[in-house]
Amino acid sequence: MTAREFLATVPPKLDSEEYKDLNTALHFDLDEEQYTITVKNGVAELEDGLKGEAEVTLKANPDNFVKIASGEMNPMTAMMFGKLKVSNPGAMMKYAKLLGFM
Repeated sequence: MTAREFLATVPPKLDSEEYKDLNTALHFDLDEEQYTITVKNGVAELEDGLKGEAEVTLKANPDNFVKIASGEMNPMTAMMFGKLKVSNPGAMMKYAKLLGFM
């Protein structure tokens, strides 16, 4: 699985009723790969590039991101060792379930 393949699985799994009032953007800065997941009124969309103003930006190399996404690497441990950088950890906790990290 690649980082893009994982991120492409997120929008279809989003429970639009649960997130109906959510309007946000999440940036994924994975070295040369950059993606944005926007959520507007419970509808999520994946786009290439860093679009708009992000509430949270995750930075990692693509291999480490895939390990985190697949459960092979713990996100908190990755943050402690600098393998994952999160611009807004408090907000990221809200979105860990949305991304499938929990």
